[in-house]
Amino acid sequence: MSEALVLSAGHQLRDRVHALADAAVACEFGRNPRLSVRYGPVGRIKSRQNAVHHFLHLADAIDVNSQALFNDYIGWLKVLLEQRGLRSGDLDHHFVCMAEAVREQMPPPVAAAAVTMIEGALARLPAMPSTAECLLDPAQRLFSLAHEYVQLLLGGCRGAAARLVLDAAERGEPVRELYLQVFQRALREIGRLWQMNEINVAQEHFCSAATEMAMSQLLARAAVAKPCGHSVVVACVSEEQHALGARMIADFFDMAGWDTYFCGASTPHAGVVQTVAKRLPDVLAISAAMGYHVHAVQELIEEIRADSRCAPVTVMVGGHPFGIDPTLWQKVGADGTAVDADGAVTLATQWLVKVGSPP
Repeated sequence: MSEALVLSAGHQLRDRVHALADAAVACEFGRNPRLSVRYGPVGRIKSRQNAVHHFLHLADAIDVNSQALFNDYIGWLKVLLEQRGLRSGDLDHHFVCMAEAVREQMPPPVAAAAVTMIEGALARLPAMPSTAECLLDPAQRLFSLAHEYVQLLLGGCRGAAARLVLDAAERGEPVRELYLQVFQRALREIGRLWQMNEINVAQEHFCSAATEMAMSQLLARAAVAKPCGHSVVVACVSEEQHALGARMIADFFDMAGWDTYFCGASTPHAGVVQTVAKRLPDVLAISAAMGYHVHAVQELIEEIRADSRCAPVTVMVGGHPFGIDPTLWQKVGADGTAVDADGAVTLATQWLVKVGSPP
């Protein structure tokens, strides 16, 4: 499968995503009439909405030829749906119908790429777990603090949760450790609780908003290094609403003495290019938390590379998809990636002390 074919297949799937979703759901409910009895009219509507997301994830995985990326999504999805009452066999049936839809509607080379990836995930689906284990590790030094922080948030005690972390900082706990071992781990655990259907989306959003406020309070108390003379622009790709990871990266650069410009969530690509061209940072850090935003990362990097004004900038990428596939940063055209905010500052610093471009 050539790289040109892979890219073409992904883009063509996105162009026809709604027609493909309609065809997949028609196949799904047409071949198994019991689904209408089991899930009712609302079930068909939800299945169609889900199919759109499935095809978008499939398209981005094909764009970068990453079976691992699609498998990770399917594994996450299996837990999500089974915890909400969907039978495992119904999920298999849905993806079989997705494969049938692409065979009927897409050119043979595109259909072949999509079907291969769907069948690859289906082969692994039976072995994928139906539950997700707690992400707070008792072996971690700040486990008790992170656990109590999560419980306070779930109880709606935003102020008490913030106070808990601020008190730890006053006792001498490094702010960076509180970010990584409390905020980061707590948010991942809260995401797992939503996936497991133990909390609702309003609770998840409350926890995220409360954590962002606590981060602002904690950053004001952090020890900040002297200005180092380097600068960074941190941005989420267009349509990416999950910005807390990028915010953490920006805060770590701030604490390291960098001149930091954080663009926030869902930044239009033209705005990122203009900002980079105007500020001429040493590093551009691009964040994407969702697998179906990988193509947007690639497109933004292409726009940055195409603008001669942005030639000096070095591009770093990060977010969940880049932890799933260790080669993904190369496939989207970046200069490197980091697993967390601390690693991002370390990598950027290493780049700047070397002569010439990063490897």
